[in-house]
Amino acid sequence: MMWWQPIWAIVNPNNETANIVVYLRKPNDMGPRSWIAGVNCLEAFSELYFQRREQLTRSLNVVSVQAYNLTTPAAQIQLGYLKQLNEFIGQNYTDRKYYQLRVISDAKVYNGSYLNRQGLVLADYYVIVIDNVTRLSYLLRRHMLPSISWNPGAKFLVLYHNVNDRNRTEETAMEIFAEMQRAFVARVALLYATSATKYSLLALRYYHESNCRALTALPFGQCNDGKLNPGAAAMKPMLHKYFNAFNAKNCTFHLCASILAPYVESDCIEGIEMKLIGFLKDRLKFKLNQTCSYDSRGVEDEFNEFSGLLGKLDKKSCDFIIGGFYPDNDVAEKFWVTDCYLQDRYTWFVKLANPRPIWLALCSIFDTSTWLSLIGMLFISWMFWYIFVTLLPEPRKSKDFSLTGINNLAVVICVSVNERPFCHASRICFLALTLYGLNVSTTYASKLISVLTDPGLMHQLDSLPEVVAAGIPFGGSEESRDWFENEEDQWIFDNYNDSLDFQPTSTNLEAVRLGERVILSSRMYMLQNKIVDDLYAFQQNVFSSPVQMIMKPGFPFLFEFNLLIRRMRDFGILEKINDDFRYNNTYLNRIHRM
Repeated sequence: MMWWQPIWAIVNPNNETANIVVYLRKPNDMGPRSWIAGVNCLEAFSELYFQRREQLTRSLNVVSVQAYNLTTPAAQIQLGYLKQLNEFIGQNYTDRKYYQLRVISDAKVYNGSYLNRQGLVLADYYVIVIDNVTRLSYLLRRHMLPSISWNPGAKFLVLYHNVNDRNRTEETAMEIFAEMQRAFVARVALLYATSATKYSLLALRYYHESNCRALTALPFGQCNDGKLNPGAAAMKPMLHKYFNAFNAKNCTFHLCASILAPYVESDCIEGIEMKLIGFLKDRLKFKLNQTCSYDSRGVEDEFNEFSGLLGKLDKKSCDFIIGGFYPDNDVAEKFWVTDCYLQDRYTWFVKLANPRPIWLALCSIFDTSTWLSLIGMLFISWMFWYIFVTLLPEPRKSKDFSLTGINNLAVVICVSVNERPFCHASRICFLALTLYGLNVSTTYASKLISVLTDPGLMHQLDSLPEVVAAGIPFGGSEESRDWFENEEDQWIFDNYNDSLDFQPTSTNLEAVRLGERVILSSRMYMLQNKIVDDLYAFQQNVFSSPVQMIMKPGFPFLFEFNLLIRRMRDFGILEKINDDFRYNNTYLNRIHRM
C-alpha cells in the first residue's frame, strides 16, 4: 500500500466522454531502485557493524525482525535483506559458521516460558525494518521483549523508510531512540531514509562525557544508493567509538543498597560492598547517588511483579542494587549480575543451651562406668601385687593379703607407704603402678578443676527436626525460602516463616537468644553482631551462595565492572578483604569484649 503523494495526471481535454485517467509517479518511490538502495545500504553498513569478536568460539546470532503489512518500499527492503542474509550464511564455504540466523515475526506472540533456558545463547545483533514508530513499539513490547533470546545488550540496526517522514529526521529518530532506551537498549544504529535512495546514519548517544544520560541522536554519515559516506576505513573507528567504547566518566548512577552488615552499614558509607563500589567509582570516574534502606532483595509474585529492591530496579528507580544479594534462577532470568566477588554461607541460628549446674557437671567425673573401671583396675593390680610378693623372696610381713590391697590402693591414689620391695621384679611392678596412679590422680584433678570453672551447657539443639520437636518456629528472609522448594526439603518449605519477625535483625536475634524462634542467616552477618556469642550456629551449612551485584539488563558497563572485579580477585584483593573482616570480627572483637 502506498501513501498518497503529489502525482501528475493525463486527461483528454478534447473528448468530454473520455473516462480514462493515467496517473504518473516518480519511478524512484515505487520501482526496484528504491528498495535495492535500501538493501545495499543495510548490507554495506552491517558488514562493518556486525563485526566478529575473536574471543567468542561460538557463532554470532543475528535476529531478523519480520513485520507484516509494511508499506512500500520498506516491505521490499525487509524481504530483500532477509534473502541476502540467508544467502550469505548458506554460502559459507568454510567448516565454521560465523553467523546463525533467527527470525522474530509479528505473526505470533512469543513466550519465553515455552522453552528451556538452559544452554540458551542470547542474540548478538538485531535487524529491524520499520515504517513508523508505533510499529516499532508494538514489535518491542509484544514480540521482541517476551522472546527467550532477548538481549538488550546486543547491537541493534534499524532502517526507517516512510515517504511521509523524510523531512522529520531528527524528530522521528528521537522517537525511535526513546522507544529503544525504554527497553534498556543502548547500542542502536539508525538508517533513516531522507529520499528514495539516500539514508542518514544516526547513533543513539546516551552515555558520553559531555552530557551523560541525555538522549541524543548523533549523525555520523550517509548512505547514497548503497554506498557509505565516509568510506569503510573512516567508518570503523566511528563505529567503535559510538557503539563499543562507552565512557562512564561524569555519568551519575543511582545505587540502591539494603542495610545488611558487613556488606552495607547503616551509615550508607562503610561496608565491604560499599568499598567495592567506591573502588569501581574511582576507576571508572562516574558519580554515584546512593540510597540505603532496610528493604529486602525482593521476589517475583504471581503477577510477574517484583518486590523490595528488585521492584525499584525494575521500575528504573535504581541502576544497580547491593546488600549481600545472591541471584537465584528467577532473578538471573530477568536481570543481569556481575561476577562473584564474595561468598557467604547460611545456617540456622538457635538459642544457646543453658549453663549446666555445677552439681550436675560433677556427675560427669563420678560416672558409673568410670568408677567401675577404676575399681576393676584396682582389683587386678591388687591380685598381681599379691602374686608377685608371694612368689618372690620378699619379707614375710609384705605377703599379707590385706596389706597388699591397702598398699595397692595407697599407691594408686598417690599416698606414700612405708614399703620397699627387695626384688627387681617387685620394684618394676611398683614403679608401673606408681605411674598409673600419677596419671589417674592428675586426670581426676584436671577434670575437677575444669568442671568447677566451666560446667558446660545442657543439651544443645543442633538439627532442624529437634527444633520442630521442641515446637519452636523457624524462618528467615523470603528470598531464602526458594532453596527448600524440593522433594527432600518440602516440609521445611511448607513451615518456613518469611514474615518481618524472622528477618535477621538485632531485634529478632534477641528473640532467638530467648529461644522464641530460629532464624536462617548468613555467617558473615552474624560475625559482626554483638549477640553472636549468645547464639548457637548449626555446624552444617544449609547452603553457600555467591554475593553479586544485580542490575537491569542492558547496563552498558557490566563488562567494565566484571573486568575490575576479576582483576581484584586475581590479585588477591577480595580474599584479603574477606580475611581482614573475619580476623577483625573474631579475634579482635572477642579480645575487646574480654
